[in-house]
Amino acid sequence: MPLREKLKFWSGINRSKNIAKSLKLDWDNDFVRVRDLDNLGSDWNQDFRWTDITRVCFWDGGISMIDVLILELSGREKPARVLTAAEGGTEFLDELVRRNLFPQDIFDKAIKSTNGAMYCWPPIEN
Repeated sequence: MPLREKLKFWSGINRSKNIAKSLKLDWDNDFVRVRDLDNLGSDWNQDFRWTDITRVCFWDGGISMIDVLILELSGREKPARVLTAAEGGTEFLDELVRRNLFPQDIFDKAIKSTNGAMYCWPPIEN
């Protein structure tokens, strides 16, 4: 099932749950850890190095869905996914900007968006 459909399904059955209590992000100077606290599925548990991030995409979920960060990682076929509503999600976005992995101007456009757009850095070339 594609990510967008998984998120729609998951959002639909978990509207009453607080996302911040379902996923948790933490990091240190070298590693980022995403932990599933509420049986969302084992693929939400993720560990990766900051230095492995090659592209950051912010997918605006629009008004009715959760915004998602999709992180392409060197040496991995499957990107890491992070829900911005997760515990530590806002701080993680700030850290991506601070580490120059997602420019402030792109972040500002992405965070104000409500039309379901995707914002990536570096941009995806067509």
